[in-house]
Amino acid sequence: WFEDGQEVPFDGARTSDGIVQWVKSMMGPAVTNGMPGAPSKDKPQMILYADSLLPGFLDVAKVKRRQADWHFVEQQTRYPKVTVAHLGEDPVELTGYSCGDKEKVTKFLDEHMLPLYGPMDGDTFDKYMEAGKGLIWTMFPPEDGDLQTVVAKHRSMMEEVAKKFQGKYYVTYTDMDKFKEAIDNMLSVDKLPAIAVQKKAGDKKKYVYDGEMVAWKIAEFVKDVDIGKIEPKLKSEPVPPPTASAVKHVVGSTLKSEVFKPDKDVFLEVYAPWCGHCKKMQPEYEKLAAKIKKEDLSDLLSIAWIDGTANDSPVETMDWSGFPTLYFVKAGQDKPTLYEGERTAKGIWRYIRRHATKAEEIKERLARKTASENRGAEL
Repeated sequence: WFEDGQEVPFDGARTSDGIVQWVKSMMGPAVTNGMPGAPSKDKPQMILYADSLLPGFLDVAKVKRRQADWHFVEQQTRYPKVTVAHLGEDPVELTGYSCGDKEKVTKFLDEHMLPLYGPMDGDTFDKYMEAGKGLIWTMFPPEDGDLQTVVAKHRSMMEEVAKKFQGKYYVTYTDMDKFKEAIDNMLSVDKLPAIAVQKKAGDKKKYVYDGEMVAWKIAEFVKDVDIGKIEPKLKSEPVPPPTASAVKHVVGSTLKSEVFKPDKDVFLEVYAPWCGHCKKMQPEYEKLAAKIKKEDLSDLLSIAWIDGTANDSPVETMDWSGFPTLYFVKAGQDKPTLYEGERTAKGIWRYIRRHATKAEEIKERLARKTASENRGAEL
């Protein structure tokens, strides 16, 4: 889409109805004259107060008309001002000659695109993820099913926190009636009220605070997270009891000690219980583990798996988003190698024999065992 020679990327739904709706939203004036009503719940409201419509403000409005509602209020004033406001929050001001500077108006909107204390839901989740900043999730007990009552009760406190970390963290609230299960799975929060901090939106490491809900204590907690004084809360299944299985069952709390070993190579499968590819691979993986056990190589090699939906990785160098994810970790190393070869017992075994830390010793042991078995057969 081009307006006055300026390119505006299409960001609507890729359907006929979505394209029509998007085109309609791009037609008509980018800036509306006159004092508007309250901001909408979907996007911020940008208002220019000046004696004339400043070209820099208009240029930004044309490019970002879908990101905000744009208004001009004619006012005889020596110093113009631009305000940005979100529903339920006080406006923030940009004043003076910056109001006509295209770059400064753009930066001003970008910095305040999302509210100080805003809803985290299906409509806003992608916006927070794409913004790339940290997140402070607030989770308060529901009150008679009315989310806005809960928000109003805690808004003043959480806006105070938000102002301390503006530019680094967004502060959000969530409907704990509607999204409780999703929040439990994502943030490992098992009691309310609670605050969860992610240093970057979408980060699997989260830091959970469930102490006294007062602004200064919450702010202190966030500061302690930033300087590394707080350990992340990692999702982990209980440590399983020992079994006769040749495959080692690893959980979040044991991953570091069971997979990153000083004297043993480990091959790890990260699976999901519902994953069809994982189910298809399971008998091959068990065959591989049985082979290593049969060849008396368990002191050099370990075959392990972990449920990636029920456990988090405590290791920066190991992560997963799809299933199965396969890693090979050599003895004494802290960086795993992502395996992308055949998902068969033979294929993985060939890879291990080729890349093992003690590949020569494995080769020699297998040769000795084969020779011994041949002599036994001759007798």
